[in-house]
Amino acid sequence: MIRLMTDAWIEVFDRVAESYDTVVPFFSSFGRLMIAALPPPAEGARLLDVGAGAGAVALAARQHGYEVSAVDGSTAMVARLAATLPAVQVADAAALPFDDATFDVVTAGFVVHLLTDSHAALREIKRVLTPGGLLAFTVPGPLSEGSEPGDRSQELFNEFFRHLPAENTVVPPFDADAALAGVGFRDVTRRHLEVELELEDPEALWRWYATHGARRFFDALDEQRRKEFHDRLVAGLADRPGVVLRRAAWLFTARA
Repeated sequence: MIRLMTDAWIEVFDRVAESYDTVVPFFSSFGRLMIAALPPPAEGARLLDVGAGAGAVALAARQHGYEVSAVDGSTAMVARLAATLPAVQVADAAALPFDDATFDVVTAGFVVHLLTDSHAALREIKRVLTPGGLLAFTVPGPLSEGSEPGDRSQELFNEFFRHLPAENTVVPPFDADAALAGVGFRDVTRRHLEVELELEDPEALWRWYATHGARRFFDALDEQRRKEFHDRLVAGLADRPGVVLRRAAWLFTARA
């Protein structure tokens, strides 16, 4: 079976499933912003959340009145989400287990850019959307946008990236506008989103990184370099009275 989410990514999300989005409500905050930016749902509107994770987008959508289904490639994530959203199942974006034209809206929070073939995923999403249906997805913005003074994350990631084994360095380039146009989506929009979340202390920033997809980066470093990254990250924030996690994202929407 073709899979667009690699085993390496799925293993990471299986490992972090229990702690995902628990240090601070990062993904759920962006999920609420995403859903709030969409048109109000018509009665009975059906929404599919692809790469649902712990339910950041799916649960916000249900609260707004959508009839929500969800899929994720991680069995551990699905097990966690199923406790609050029974209509979730394990599936890959390459083969969504739904008939054509099933959903009025499809969402995907911070996942499309991780897939090996975003065009294939978008074609499959378009298949399950009703004609004129809405796609909405987020991708990370630059770490330089709105970072906390002393937060050296961008600098450190750039520096330590060269120490990764070759098999861990490749994240497929993703051009959202080109990908959407390439599979026939129209009326594309892009919107800037940003969150500010208070962290307990500098160590909480490190714990946060260890509980989502960035865990793959740190697991690929040897123990000495991982410790060096940690020490330098925390030291940059050590003299600050409070630490705020500031991060940006791009919200893309398009019509099928």
